[in-house]
Amino acid sequence: MNDEELLAQGVGPLALAVLPQAADTDDDDVAAMWCGKLAQAGMLEAAAGHFRDAAASGDLTAVKCMVWLGREAGRTADARQWLERGAQAGDAWSQFELALSLTEPHEQEAAEHWYRHAAEAGHALAMSNLGVHLKRAGRDDEALHWYRRAAEAGSGTGMNNLAVQLMIAEHDAEAEHWFRAAAREGNTDGTANLGRLLFESGRPDEGESFLAAAAEQGHGGAAGMLVEHLERTGRPDQAAAWRARFA
Repeated sequence: MNDEELLAQGVGPLALAVLPQAADTDDDDVAAMWCGKLAQAGMLEAAAGHFRDAAASGDLTAVKCMVWLGREAGRTADARQWLERGAQAGDAWSQFELALSLTEPHEQEAAEHWYRHAAEAGHALAMSNLGVHLKRAGRDDEALHWYRRAAEAGSGTGMNNLAVQLMIAEHDAEAEHWFRAAAREGNTDGTANLGRLLFESGRPDEGESFLAAAAEQGHGGAAGMLVEHLERTGRPDQAAAWRARFA
């Protein structure tokens, strides 16, 4: 049985239809799920064979499929090579993912290069990560610029990062605005930080609700602050219950 005959069975036809759709929308979660299904069915290599020629000819959809299939198969070097192809072709998702994979100290200049390309192409999380990279390098003004760009582009992480810098600069009203926006986006750090800011600004009741929301999402720091608040306000049983959840 050749690869195409194998892929014509079971999950194969749907996987071959869904993976390109995921590539066109940069949907990593859907892609990971279907690559997992292909792996379980013993079809990973056949799927890679299906997409390889198109990817090699420069089809960005097929390139992204090869990245995901390579990752699922544990072929990190192959996945990196396909990411490099996508990044060089100007695909913002590939540029961001390539930058994310560059973690060694000697790779940080390249990481900044690709984060910047993706950010300039409108990739919101790349904007935020570029801000983090620049902040670590001591380039605070540039970092703030990209945090703001990320926040305005709708990144919950960017909103939280911007708000943290605003709070450090004692611009508490604007920081609260962006922490609230981050919390609405479901960003757990932003939710926790909003709770902390509300406590520090003398609004403990409202702050408690946001700390509890962040703690429900697994934020240990928020849970610790919440426990301390509950103990201070005479609610040891509730404090003990929260402490037990994070023991």
